[in-house]
Amino acid sequence: MLDPQPSIPPMADAKSDIPAYTTKESSPMLRPESAPRTFAPNASLVLIGIRGCGKRSLGFVAATALKRRFITEDHYFREVTGVTRQEYLKRYGGQEFQRRDIEVLKMMLDNHRTGCVMECGLASLTRPVQDHLRRYARSNPVVHLLRDIDHIQQLLGLEDQAVRLFREGDPMHRMCSNFEFYNLEDRTRALDDGSPDRRSADYSFKLQEVKEDFTRFVQFITGLDVNCSSYDSPFVLLETPPELRSFTHAIFVRSSDLIADNVNLTELESGGDAIELCIDRWNPDMAATVRKQVAVLRRNARTPVILSVDTSSTGIGSPEPATSSSRSYFDILEHALRLGVEYLVVDLTQDRSRLAGTIKGRGNTKIIGQQVFEPSSPTTWESAGCVDIYNEAEKLGCQLVRLLRVATKREENAAVVEFSSKIRSLPGDHPPLIAYNIGALGRTSQVFNSILTAVTHPAITQSTENKHDPQITSRDAVHALFQSYVLDPLKFYIYGENVTYSLSPAMHNAAHQHCGMGHTYSIPDSPSLAVLDRLGRDPHFGGSSVVQPWRVQVYEKLASKSRHAEAIGAINTIMPLRGHADGTMFPLQEQASRRNQAGRVLGWYGENTDWVGIMTCIRRHLSPRNAISAKTTGLVIGAGGMARAAIYAMLRLGCRKIFIYNRTQSRAEEVARHFNSWASSQVDSAEVVCVLQSLREDWPADAAQPSLVASCVPADPDRDEPPANFEMPVQWLGSPTGGVVLELAYKPLDTPLLRQMRRVRSETGRPWVLSDGLENVTEQGIAQFELMTGRKAPRRLMTYEVLHNYVGDSGRFDERTIQARLDGVGSPVTREKE
Repeated sequence: MLDPQPSIPPMADAKSDIPAYTTKESSPMLRPESAPRTFAPNASLVLIGIRGCGKRSLGFVAATALKRRFITEDHYFREVTGVTRQEYLKRYGGQEFQRRDIEVLKMMLDNHRTGCVMECGLASLTRPVQDHLRRYARSNPVVHLLRDIDHIQQLLGLEDQAVRLFREGDPMHRMCSNFEFYNLEDRTRALDDGSPDRRSADYSFKLQEVKEDFTRFVQFITGLDVNCSSYDSPFVLLETPPELRSFTHAIFVRSSDLIADNVNLTELESGGDAIELCIDRWNPDMAATVRKQVAVLRRNARTPVILSVDTSSTGIGSPEPATSSSRSYFDILEHALRLGVEYLVVDLTQDRSRLAGTIKGRGNTKIIGQQVFEPSSPTTWESAGCVDIYNEAEKLGCQLVRLLRVATKREENAAVVEFSSKIRSLPGDHPPLIAYNIGALGRTSQVFNSILTAVTHPAITQSTENKHDPQITSRDAVHALFQSYVLDPLKFYIYGENVTYSLSPAMHNAAHQHCGMGHTYSIPDSPSLAVLDRLGRDPHFGGSSVVQPWRVQVYEKLASKSRHAEAIGAINTIMPLRGHADGTMFPLQEQASRRNQAGRVLGWYGENTDWVGIMTCIRRHLSPRNAISAKTTGLVIGAGGMARAAIYAMLRLGCRKIFIYNRTQSRAEEVARHFNSWASSQVDSAEVVCVLQSLREDWPADAAQPSLVASCVPADPDRDEPPANFEMPVQWLGSPTGGVVLELAYKPLDTPLLRQMRRVRSETGRPWVLSDGLENVTEQGIAQFELMTGRKAPRRLMTYEVLHNYVGDSGRFDERTIQARLDGVGSPVTREKE
């Protein structure tokens, strides 16, 4: 729960009456040792950094992501002393204020070692606090936030002398922290006046991208995404790491190519299950460059980051421990761990004791032990020494082992397959093996290597050719697997009535082609349960989207379903369950690894991606001011399958008070009973869903006005459901901080509710953020594609296909509007101020 604040202050106050601390007392610069990065699950998170780096805003983001209390230095000072910091300074003078401020900051840290996110301000530049933070970092994550100094100067209106002092503060913060995060500016437009106003509807968009970046970062470094799952299914890509899936790829990017601007970053969102940043140069300024490159790749690729070092091209990592290049190599490894990358490649030829020290401080980063064999190396795939190297990497503590050899003849591709089989046959559990030949003659082994094969990408133009770099793309590899009959072309469908205008076929077929798969997605000629039974038993059946009116009947035919579909009581996706000739089914994990292979269908697995799409849209548009807390209230209009998905999405996000309104009250009561029964055993709440009786009644006095609103009234009436012409009662729109309104209907796109909410936003100035039905269609379709195929979805392409193929009352979108929505700048419905 967040500490109550009278208002959310700006990111930094350029005219603060509190004097900046001098840095003369600061500790001398020392080479940082590998800091501990494994903590108790509830260890408090501390944010430090210079003014303007975003501690306050990102603190709210972190507290929301981790579901913890957020404590600011200002708030705690007032709580302890009874006055504000400015008042204390005015009353007692600068010297006494600094003494008391340091004392209170230490108290804040010591009294809240668990369950909190804390923001440290100017006092973190003093030696006493830095010494305290250095000790604190032995048991807690301390994150050093960094930001473009030019942006900070513009934001705070600083003189050059002040900027110089600010620059001196960053190295000091590095010495008393164990992680760092680069606060990359959002690509979305800034406010016209240049100062972020958290009351503005635009503000959530200004923070949209960094909010997603920092949420993933803090969940990773604290272990939340490792130990706690929102999906919990082997079919969901986010739930299964790439080393446990079949035929996964890592896009290989050199730091020098990023520096030379040889990478079209927006295209990196697809074409790989991870992205590998290879550091191929190093100097004292490269640490700042690399931290920004990691931030840029995280934002654009939206996949795990692998960091590796090219020790051949620059001389970094010479094995002699006394050399400066060796020190540089381990400096890079330490820097990578501070950045919280998901995977770190270590050279197994380096000093073993120092490698062991690096691995000990890895935190949640997985270590990939690597050795590259040049053609002159006496170690071949047939050598006993190759197995010895694998075993030594395992003993060292590596989570994965990557062995590569520069191929000189095609026969070596068969040899690496034999070697991989030998490792897989070892008894017991062992680290996953990545083994293939590199160079032009090794492409066959790259195609058939199953785990994290390094690939290139059409968006990358390499400055220089390197024989070790990948020469095939993910699409090349996947297409080759289909051409060689390792993977099979499958048939996918959308099943239900009134699906002739469905955008799913265009969206899915474009994605299949983009990824190099031979699948098809179509609409059956004559939908009926008999047709579905026939198509669903075809050995080449890949799966189907299911819409009304067949959801209930199909739900009853499932052999298995996800716990989310069970909780919602509705599905929108079925997938085949295959098995042995004797009729026994493969385990679900194996089913997931066989998704792109034909075979006898023994039953259907049911899943729901509607809730994933709704949850994604809410997360994207929820501003820090409306962060979900114990007081947050949700409102769902409708009582069908989409309404159930919306309620479940809100519950998964932490909202525990949801109201439902439906014209037919009995259906709303049925939905409320369903979720209240579920919640009593799952979230320790007896009543999470309440029914509103009438549109004329006042909002319940004992509940906060809703800041999460989902209209699930269908465009095409289903039995007694009205069409999408709902408008909110004005008395239900009293949230002083606005909120998010999701309109899930998209025929028509500009519904009466969205028109009403734009009027309300204009008249009241409250920051309501609006999301139209096409956004949810796209998000649930992306989740569905990844569920069905196990491949990373080309989000931008699928979004384009939805916008390009949508035909509304006014016709099609023009290309300018499509591009605007793709770029996240604005749209006729969701983003433009009206």
